[in-house]
Order: sequence, then structure tokens, then C-alpha cells
Amino acid sequence: MQIVIGTAGHIDHGKTALVKALTGTDTDHLAEEKARGMTIDLGFAYLDKFITIIDVPGHEKFIRNMVAGVSTIDIALLVVAADDGIMPQTKEHLHILKLLGLKKGIIAITKTDLINDLDWIDLIELELRELVSDTFLKDAPIFRTSVEKNEGIDDLKNEIICSSKTLSTVPNRGFFHMPIDRVFSKVGFGTIVTGTVLSGKIRSSIDLEVSPGNKRAKVRGLQTHGSNAASVKMGDRAAINLSGKELDNLSRGSVISEPGFVKETDKIIANVSMISDTKWKLKNRQRIHLHIGTAEVMAKVVINKTIQAGEKSNVLFLLEKPLAILMNERFIIRSFSPMETIGGCIVLDPEPLFKGKKLKEWVNTLDFEDFNRFNQFINKFWKTPESIGNWSRRFHMNEKEIKIWIKNSSLLNEKGMVFSSQSFEKSIKLIREVLTSFHQKNPYKNSIPKERIQVISQLSMNWLSFILISLEDELIYLDGGFALKSHSVLLSESDDSLVRKLEKLLIDAGFNLSKAIDLEISDEKKSLELLHILKNDKKVYEVIQGMWIHSSVWDKLISKISQYFSTNEKMNISDFKIMTKTSRKNAIPLLEFLDKMKITEREGDMRIKGEACA
Repeated sequence: MQIVIGTAGHIDHGKTALVKALTGTDTDHLAEEKARGMTIDLGFAYLDKFITIIDVPGHEKFIRNMVAGVSTIDIALLVVAADDGIMPQTKEHLHILKLLGLKKGIIAITKTDLINDLDWIDLIELELRELVSDTFLKDAPIFRTSVEKNEGIDDLKNEIICSSKTLSTVPNRGFFHMPIDRVFSKVGFGTIVTGTVLSGKIRSSIDLEVSPGNKRAKVRGLQTHGSNAASVKMGDRAAINLSGKELDNLSRGSVISEPGFVKETDKIIANVSMISDTKWKLKNRQRIHLHIGTAEVMAKVVINKTIQAGEKSNVLFLLEKPLAILMNERFIIRSFSPMETIGGCIVLDPEPLFKGKKLKEWVNTLDFEDFNRFNQFINKFWKTPESIGNWSRRFHMNEKEIKIWIKNSSLLNEKGMVFSSQSFEKSIKLIREVLTSFHQKNPYKNSIPKERIQVISQLSMNWLSFILISLEDELIYLDGGFALKSHSVLLSESDDSLVRKLEKLLIDAGFNLSKAIDLEISDEKKSLELLHILKNDKKVYEVIQGMWIHSSVWDKLISKISQYFSTNEKMNISDFKIMTKTSRKNAIPLLEFLDKMKITEREGDMRIKGEACA
């Protein structure tokens, strides 16, 4: 397993010199860094084939680069110069490391050769112990070093190696994910990106997705620790040679991942922890700097009340440009101007789907604990249950962890959908209400189509199908739709009179097909409703859509057809028109309906006796 160490500390406290003493590599590679004698951008060096050290700038102007460097490290190396002691960026860097959730670290006091008074160094060490007493570094070993005299370097190096072997395993999200911290081109190779692989594994020739922008790229080659590799995995420092049509705008802050797992977003919900000693407050509509992964973006704060030093609260951030952000990802917020680190955050929802009042309610109710939050998502989106695979993508976690959550929550997983018993009961109740309401408003309609139920209920189609099956003892499928078994059509006295009138009109019409609008009833909609009731009672037939014939007339027609075929083998349209005394306009639909009912069978332009003809 590869390990990444990240330096932290005030400018000119000897971080770069210490890294060079440990690895033999000068990480200040820029000409400006050489000229100014200060680290500006990230530097990288290898302690051995398993350990990478990222050297970060100490100047307050380059905090954005510092955060980009330490956002992916496993162990922090806090550096404090013996001649200066604790300085402003010592404290700010420590805040950043703590807010990003670092669990392990080492402290190095540098430039001890400049101090002859051991009591002074003892005092520096005591001050350091007090500074880190409430952080992950409270039990960290402290090493006194001098690059000039080569003192403490070997001991520090051995501690780094030993600490690297005792790191606890971080859960793998289950897909390849790597924030980019460097982009450069090389003649004959093209675009190369570097970063720390935070989850998953890839090999050459596979397709990846670059976000934001959702650009596709193919892996041409891989390196780790300066050597070609067949694959890279979680924890590795990797250099990836990419090919693709849209890679010109790649930069630090972009993310590469397996396609379909990481979406870009311009708003997120996060839980904010304000630094206890900050003078800043977080107010509604305030603009701040957001440092997440290797990216930086301006964002606007949306909150109900001001958050002060030492307080925690959920916040909606509206980003001024889209970023690729993961669930439960930690990040830093800094004030707009002057820029100071004011708090740390953890992402509670990287892609909020609500708007307006519902969005504000969602922000305020989201739980910090991911297990509880998962249950909130399940119950909030009860109308559209998702599969384990989709929840894995939504929470950016491997399916194994999702299955454990489901088991521990007593959730159900059926037909590829995860849901709670409460969601199931709410959906059952909703569909009963939809059908009851439909029957009340449409007393003469036998059923409501499934598609209409879906529009009214807003249940996903898969979930609706599951609920309808679960209600099969209460429902009946009729006329292409669903109805409650308890529903029955009861005609009013006036409608019963209209039904008798409709029947008489259809009988009088004989073989001349009638439309609802032609049946001397002013309310065409009412006519249609009553005709469908008669159809269900088998008292009328709808020969083609909107054209009707009475069942008694239909029986007479079948009798005529049977009588005709008792002395004839074939019948043409003219014969049928003479038999029924109708026009071609009525004859053709009637013949096609006879074919459909297998009373007749078509042979070219002729009809022969069908199998259902008595």
C-alpha cells in the first residue's frame, strides 16, 4: 500500500529543505521558487517506493495550493522552525489539517542548529504540545532536526516509515476516483495528469470521465512512483497519460473517475464547523472561498441564521462554477477578503434535487451521520425507490456498505428497489386514495389507465407496478385500466332513462353505425359514459372507435351471415351491402369487425365463413 505524507507549516520554516534531506529531492521546481527562495506550488518527492511526500507552500498567499496538497494525504508532517516557533500559518495549517479529518501526524522542529539554548527548544516543544492538545496530533512524536548538521533526519525518516505501516484502512468507495493536482504535456505522449487515487483501481486502455464537463478520456499509460505500471489503485500516487478530444482545459481541481459515478454540481448542502477562535461569522448571502479536493471556487452561503465561532450548522452553498463533489467529502471554507480559514465542512448532499421551501427544509433536517442520512433519503424519496446500485452511486459508496446499512435499518430490497415499510404503506394508501377519488369523480367510468395513475400519484412506474401487484386482492383490471373491486356503477334515475333512450336509438339505427354525437342527446360526454356502461353489460358493441351498434342488431347480423353462408361459399362487399341495406361507409367497418370476431374470414376482396360462425 502506498502512503502520502504532506508537509504543513509557516513560510521559511524549512519544509522544503527537510523534504530534500529525507528524500534527496528538491521539490522547488519552478524558476520563481528558486529566485524567491520560497515554495509557491506543490512539490513531490519519493521517500521510498511506497511513500510520497507532498511539500506545500507556507505563505498565506498560497493557502489554496496548500489545501490542494493536503486534501489527499494520509499523514501530516507539521514543521516548526526552532528560531521562530509557532507562527500564524502554523496555526492556520493545523486548523486545515484538523478540519480535513486527518487522523495521524508527526511534528518536526527544524533549524535546531540556529539555537544554542536547549531550554528555548524545550519551550518551543511545550508550546507545540499545548497547541495540538485538542487535535489529532496530541500524541504525535516530536523530532528535533537540523538539515545543516544532519541531526534527527534518520530518526524522523524511520518514524515516517513505521507510521506508514500502522495506518488504518480507509473504506474504498467502490469506483475509481482521483482529484487532479497537476496537468502537463510531454512530447510524444500528450496530456498527463497526476494525483492521489482516493478509491478504486484502473488499468490502461479503459475509458474515464473528466469532471466538471463530463468529458471522456482514454487511459494511454500509467505510472506510479516514476515507474510504468499496468494498473493503479487506491492510495497510489499516479501519473496518468490521457487521450481525448476535449482535454485542452484540464487543470488542477478537475476530477477523473469511472463514467457515471461523479456528477458535476453547482450547489451542495454541507455541515459547517466554524473554527473556535475565528473572528469571522458566516452570514446569509455571504461570499466565501470553498476549497474542496484540489479545487477552489467562490460560493454564496444560504442559511437561516448567522453561524459564529465554534458553532456547527447545515448550510446550502451556491457555487459560482460547477465542481465534481462527492458525498461525505471534507472541505475548507475561507473568508472572501482578507482570506482566512474560518471553518471545515462535510458534504451531506452533493446534488440537492429540491427547490424553494422544500430545499430549505431539506437543508435544515439533513443528519450529519451518513447512516441516518441514508434513511432520510430513503424515506424522503419514497415515491421513487432506487436500486442498491443507484444508491451506491448517489452516496458514492461501495455496494457492500449500502447492503450493511439496509440490513441494519430493516429496510426492504425487492424487485431491485430499496424501501422502508413506511414508504410501502404510504404508497398503498396513496393508490387507494387515487382510485377512490377517480371513481367519485367518474362514477360511470369502469377503470383508470395505469399511466394516468402514475401521473396523479407521481410514483415511479416500477414502484407503481409493484404497488398495484401488492393491491391485487383489492383491484380489478378492466378495459385497459384498474378499478377498485368495491366500485360498482349505479345509475341515477335520469341517467337510467337516458340509457333506455340510447338503446332505442341504436336499435332504430339498425346496421347504420351511430356516433355519440348523433344520438340526440345534447351532452356528448354523458352519452359516451353511458355507452361504455352498456358496452360492459354487453348491450352494445363499439365496432370501431366511436361507432356503435346495439347487441340485438348485431345478433340479427350474425343470423343473416349464417343464413347466407348456408347456400354460398363466398361473399363480396356488394352482397353484404344488399343484405344489410347499408352504405359502404357502414359496410366496411362492419365487415372488419366480423373478421375480428371470426364470424367471417377475408380472402382478398371476398369473405368466407369464419370459425365462429354458427
